[in-house]
Amino acid sequence: IFFSLNGPGLTPLFESQLDAWMAEFHTFLTLAPNPALAESDPDKESVLDAVRCAVCCNINLFMESMEEEFSKYMQTFVTDVWGLLLKVTLAAGQDNLAMAAIRFLTTVSKSVHHTLFGDATALQQICESIVVPNLRVRPEDEEVFEMNPLEYIRRDAEGSDSDTRRRAAADLVRSLTEKFPHQVTQLFTGYVQAMLTEYAANPAANWKAKDCAIYLVLALTVKGKTASQGATKTNELVNIQDFFKTQVLPELQSARLNDVPILKADAIKFVTTFRSLLPKEVLLGCVPSLIALLGSEHNVVHSYAATAIDKLLALKDGGKPRFTAGDLQAHLA
Repeated sequence: IFFSLNGPGLTPLFESQLDAWMAEFHTFLTLAPNPALAESDPDKESVLDAVRCAVCCNINLFMESMEEEFSKYMQTFVTDVWGLLLKVTLAAGQDNLAMAAIRFLTTVSKSVHHTLFGDATALQQICESIVVPNLRVRPEDEEVFEMNPLEYIRRDAEGSDSDTRRRAAADLVRSLTEKFPHQVTQLFTGYVQAMLTEYAANPAANWKAKDCAIYLVLALTVKGKTASQGATKTNELVNIQDFFKTQVLPELQSARLNDVPILKADAIKFVTTFRSLLPKEVLLGCVPSLIALLGSEHNVVHSYAATAIDKLLALKDGGKPRFTAGDLQAHLA
């Protein structure tokens, strides 16, 4: 109700009572755990988490629309939300709280107060404790991938407006990269390399590390995109062609179509996202692999492969199709 009443703008009545409301919001965010308010099922949202989620939505509204009136409370709530995120688990029942809290930090990072995150220690803590944990694939995500592929595609596909932890964390990375390009790129690139090293040590057991690395590179790199072209503006500090050759192409070219399907989907998504920026000959080289992946037994993989082929065929340079019939004939024979 508070959110709805203040959505159109701050009324004189609420402005006169703002100190009291913000004090209550602070109390809810910092309230010590109470077993009576806990939820026994980790997949269900507890009463306290629901209240905290509502608080985060409200302070985010103030940060977006009433920044001047909210500024004197901002430092307190950044500290509250930051501390809360460090305690939030990966349980599905806390998804709404995690997304709302990360969204608030993202809004702050886009504002004139973004300097709060400019310290190297702060950025490192954000990466280690907020971004990476919420980008990693969870058992719940694997279950959706296998049991409800349409839902997985809806959440993950290009242009989706679905709220997920991963999308919230990725949005925070993009915002921080915009404000601190060199610092953030250098820091997060280090984490990407560490995750790829973890994967290389034991690919079968550590495939989730590579999945997270690919997702982080996507978040770190894409600065602008369109539905027809995919990514159109990128972080120049990231070498996407080198990453494609060393990390993405091997996944596409693997003869084992059904092994580690989420990595296959990641690789296809990478090609689809950067289709307008990868050289024509590189994309043509992907076509046989994409055609082969149409035969995957995993719905998400063969759906992504079909979508990628469709988007490559629709790709235009200067109003003309990038690929002619002659370019594709050898692969379609």
